[in-house]
Amino acid sequence: MKNHWQLKNEQELNDVIEKAKQTFPFLQDDQLIQHRAQLFKALGDETRLRIVGMLMHSDLCMCEITAALQLPPSTVTHHLKLLERGKVVHVYKQGKFTIYQLNQEVVMPLMEERRDIHV
Repeated sequence: MKNHWQLKNEQELNDVIEKAKQTFPFLQDDQLIQHRAQLFKALGDETRLRIVGMLMHSDLCMCEITAALQLPPSTVTHHLKLLERGKVVHVYKQGKFTIYQLNQEVVMPLMEERRDIHV
């Protein structure tokens, strides 16, 4: 263990950046970084996680989500827009209803509980 911190030089920092890009390939593309940030922003809220939990079990319209969470429609609309931007949900129309469906391909790998990680 070091007794004092030694700043990395430019080459060492470049090596860190390259290793990060190898570990997380999305870091090599600004558009992919933006999409990933939107995904994490979408999942970074307790209400949105509750919505995701509900959508894991059933497609729902906004009015059903509003009733279940007992929140104002404007609040639910805001959360659903962020989930949509983050590609966490798919949206489709059925008659006069707008239905929200969980994008399981994107969300499930992130949501599975890891028992070996303690936060």
